[in-house]
Parts: sequence; structure tokens; C-alpha cells
Amino acid sequence: MKSVTVLLGGCGKEREVSLNSGNATLSALNELGFLTSTIDLPSDLNELITQLKETKPDVVFNCLHGPIGEDGTVQGILNKLNIPYTHSGVLASTNAMDKWTSYQIFKDNNIPTPETVKINLANTAKCPITYPCMAKPINEGSSVGIKIISSDSEWKQLQQEWTFGNECIIQEYLKQREIHVAVLDGVSLGTIEICPKENFSFFSYQAKYVPGESKFLCPAPINIDMENLAKETALKTYKAIGCRGLARVDMMFDGHIFSVLELNTQPGFTATSLAPQIAKSQGISFAELVKRMVASAKCD
Repeated sequence: MKSVTVLLGGCGKEREVSLNSGNATLSALNELGFLTSTIDLPSDLNELITQLKETKPDVVFNCLHGPIGEDGTVQGILNKLNIPYTHSGVLASTNAMDKWTSYQIFKDNNIPTPETVKINLANTAKCPITYPCMAKPINEGSSVGIKIISSDSEWKQLQQEWTFGNECIIQEYLKQREIHVAVLDGVSLGTIEICPKENFSFFSYQAKYVPGESKFLCPAPINIDMENLAKETALKTYKAIGCRGLARVDMMFDGHIFSVLELNTQPGFTATSLAPQIAKSQGISFAELVKRMVASAKCD
């Protein structure tokens, strides 16, 4: 039986999300009969290497979210140690985590996406996109730091309160239906529609993780032609970024076109998270999903 080490935690802004993902995965792995261990990502990556060498896993199940665990850094370490791991490799992880790089890849591959610009926020007196628009950190996940800006006064307030480095991206705000697609090993599994409460302008961190703040419709209530278009758009995005394993593509839908917001190479991973919900709608239990991901784990 394979031994599997679950990477989780870390000290970033998404630590709690990662712990939830890791603990759910650990329970499923134990249920499946794998030999398991966990590593809470240390701040010293040399310590991570030491722990991996001591644990000697056959596979690492990566349940980290955000910088270090999701941006190619951990993937590079695992490649050097020749330890197979779940989710995407170094290049895809790096490209997906950087929202500006992702945007450029989408445009180069004719994938519909909202108008986006990268700026130095402190040096940009006026918003470069018509209000309302969205300000996003370049390298954060789980909607951390995202703000909707609707006026010059809110723009000035954003400049004063921004804590995510000098650069950010400003993106066209699409008030449309939000539909996500999970892709596993090169196959689009299905769709889910996100319906936050009316007090939320977008699928924020609170709307994502506070129970009852959003409603999820799985599969999304769209006709078969639109479902196929959603899955085709998601798969095209997955391939353009260079993903493998599990990923989730987040899109806005105006009734005709699916505009890609971003691709998540490390989507939230509990039985009630979006990608596992989509898998369940296609007859794939959480435990079966975990089993498949372990089976397809590899190095670059």
C-alpha cells in the first residue's frame, strides 16, 4: 500500500482553508487504507525538505493554498526530491497563481476574459478602467484582498489601505452568473453555479467559507449546449495553462459567452468544496476522487 503525506497549513492568509482541505483529505486517505502522515508547511523550506526525507512518502497530496504551496515553489522542491505529487506542476502552478500572467495566456489563446490591466497602485492617480471595477492582488487565492471600486473616493481609499504590494490588477466587473467547471486529468467533469446572498457583490472570501452565505446549484441550471460550451472553455483554459490533475476554472456567464476569471490549480478540497461537489454530481465520491488523484500523481 502506498504511503501518502498530506501537505497542509502553512503561515499564509489561506492557512485555515488549507487545514480544512488537508484534514478532509487525510480522513479519506485513511478510509481508503493508505499509510498516511502530515506535514504542516514550515516557514523554513529546508525544514520541509528534512521532513520529507524523513517521511519518505510514495506520494505527496498537496493541500496547500496560496503562495509557496500553490505558486510552483513546493512543486519545484518535490520535483528535485523525485516525489510524485497531486495537482499541477511548476510551470502551470506559477502561471495560474499570477493573475496577470494568466490573463495574458487567456488572451493569447483567444479565451474570453474580462478586460484587465496591471498597475503600480501607488503611482496611478486615476482608475484605468470604467467603474465599477475590481482590484485584485496578483498572487493570492480564495478571493483574498479583492475589492470592488465604484468611485474616485473608493479608489483613493484603496490606495491608502492596500496591503498586497505595489502592483495589482484592475479588472472589468462583470455582473453576470458565476459558473465554475472542475477538470480532472484532462476531462471536464461538470458545472456548478455560485449564488451569493444579495449583500455580496461577488463570491468573496466570506461568501465562500461562511455557511449559508451562498447557494450552490450543481449542476448549473443551463441547457446542454451551454453546458458543453462551459466545459469546452474550461478544458481549453486548463490546457492553455498546462495543468494536470485536478483544477477548477471560474467563469462569468452572460447567457452566451463564458468569460474566464481565473484557474485554480489547488481548489478548495473538502467533501463540500466546489470541485468535489461537481465530481459528486458525476457519481465520483470524495474518497474516489482522492483515490484517483493519488493514482495520477507525478513529478514534472
